[in-house]
Amino acid sequence: MPLDPDEPSIEQTIEALVGDLRPVAPLRLWTGVLVGLGLTALAVGGVWLVFGLRADVMAMHPAPIVVARGAALLAGGLVLLVAALRAAVPGRSDEGATALGTMILGILPIGLMGLLLEGIVARQRPSFAELTTHITLRCFCIALAASLLVGAGLVRWMRRAAPTDIVRASWLIGWAAAALGTFAYSLFCPSQTMAFVTAVYPAAMLVAATVIRLATPPLLRW
Repeated sequence: MPLDPDEPSIEQTIEALVGDLRPVAPLRLWTGVLVGLGLTALAVGGVWLVFGLRADVMAMHPAPIVVARGAALLAGGLVLLVAALRAAVPGRSDEGATALGTMILGILPIGLMGLLLEGIVARQRPSFAELTTHITLRCFCIALAASLLVGAGLVRWMRRAAPTDIVRASWLIGWAAAALGTFAYSLFCPSQTMAFVTAVYPAAMLVAATVIRLATPPLLRW
């Protein structure tokens, strides 16, 4: 069958397709880390604006427990952020960062086990007097709001990437955002006891991470 002279050749078709392509800037992990830090700073600013910060934090002399819980949340959140970013870029391994971030955040629930064990040895129950319904709900709501703010920004950045395991990437985003959002809340939290930190903080992070995990996959799929 003779070829139609008006029909474009294969070479012309390929050239037309290639002509529509535009170069895409490669994703850099450090830009994702900067985005995460910026979102964390935004969450801290939001908590400060709406609820205020602790007086000792404002005076730049935070109590030791504030430093300890903040350091664990910030360090664990940033390491898991790196793991989430690596999970979104094909060819990058995130297992080491995931394990390290999990170990850092694991200090909190392990601390609760230590308090309970100490109570058993001393034959007295640890005091959970602070765990009133009002205070606990306040912690959950503020930590969840700050975590969702961080998580939304991270998901928007990661839409430019290509995670091969969306479920794993969603969990990593969820836990990273939950830790960083809870860090923002911790600068306001008036509690001074380990019982409150080791009981409520992990529960608040679990709720935040689960919400973000469930909401993320449809946003990452094209």
